[in-house]
Amino acid sequence: MPRPREKGPWFWRSAIGVMLLSVVGLFSVAAFNAAPALDPETECRMDRNDPAHTVLLIDQSDPFSANDLAWVDELIDAEARALPRFGRLTVILPNSEQPFDPSTLYAHCSPGSVDDANPILQNPRMIDDTWREHFYKPLSAKLGDTLKTTSQPSSPLFEALYAVGDRADFQTNRKKRRLVIVSDLMQHSEGFSFYRNGADLAAYGETSISSQTPRFDGVEVVARIVPRQEYDLPISELKAFWRSYFDKTGATFGSTN
Repeated sequence: MPRPREKGPWFWRSAIGVMLLSVVGLFSVAAFNAAPALDPETECRMDRNDPAHTVLLIDQSDPFSANDLAWVDELIDAEARALPRFGRLTVILPNSEQPFDPSTLYAHCSPGSVDDANPILQNPRMIDDTWREHFYKPLSAKLGDTLKTTSQPSSPLFEALYAVGDRADFQTNRKKRRLVIVSDLMQHSEGFSFYRNGADLAAYGETSISSQTPRFDGVEVVARIVPRQEYDLPISELKAFWRSYFDKTGATFGSTN
């Protein structure tokens, strides 16, 4: 019976090389997935290098119904899940008392959904629990409590949009900016009101507030129109106005209904 051939130096060198490459690879993956320094309050990156930022502008003149709350919750869930790890989510409400200073209801960064989990270095179940407990549940609870009780005498959408465009964390040097508007799209403030003037782009252009149109170059804007039993203006006119408005801002505008 022939003796087994001894493994030569080349074999051991190769084995050691593979082991070293594996170790280096694991350290590289771990370093790539290591969390950067985070703000303890918002869990956003301290270096402000957000991979994405979604702003939800929710306009309500009256408390939302149970049906409205249900579809808003689905919308929020979809937007929150779509954010990458450390993606920023900001929820703001128009402010009738101070139109150019909308209220910030929620501002937080995603810890990453289970879809982003690395199965080698992370536990998908723990990732999902963290996302739900520390990110989504506080958002859903705060939003639900507010939308069930809050009402406002006016809807200063132009003013709130100008404030969004003026945010330091929503400028052109930021990545993947998205603006989601939940509203009946009826602008109503002292500066301009659809109830007085209709959705008239020419009339809007003659007002002083038109000079405060924001710049949204590269921003994706989506409008989810709040259903009403009766609309004060035809939906087609509202969509046409806002499409023209956002064309002037440089944004890409779409409507979900």
